[in-house]
Amino acid sequence: MSAGLFDNAGDARASSTITMVEDVLIALGHFVNDCRTEPAGAVASWKVARGSATIEIRLVARNQASYLRVASAVIYAQPQTDRAALWSELLTRNGELCGVAFAIRGDQVVLVSERSTLDLDRTEVHDMIQRTSTLADEVDDELAGRYHAGMGAVTAR
Repeated sequence: MSAGLFDNAGDARASSTITMVEDVLIALGHFVNDCRTEPAGAVASWKVARGSATIEIRLVARNQASYLRVASAVIYAQPQTDRAALWSELLTRNGELCGVAFAIRGDQVVLVSERSTLDLDRTEVHDMIQRTSTLADEVDDELAGRYHAGMGAVTAR
């Protein structure tokens, strides 16, 4: 019989991950109480801003395992957006990225980093948050301008 996600080891891993995320957010200058959110489907979640980007950090349970997911809605395609050119650029950029990737959800372009919480350490949490937030803030204005796409508070699930 396999152990469930929230057996003693799963509970300890979830608690450890939450502590690491909150420690990193504090180290990055955020007030944790202002960052916590409660979206459906997540064990724990936080939202932070970096420049013009909003980054969502979620601890999620899937298939008897837990994952840390850091995501940012970068832009969303509008009727005048050249989707084929945008999608092509995103795929090309993915080939050069490490630890993060662009994804598409409907008309929304999302930047995502995700990792199992098994053997996760604080340095990896810091890297996931920094890498995603830095890149999202660097490319959102550029891509929105070049492809006539929208920016704004679009949920990054």
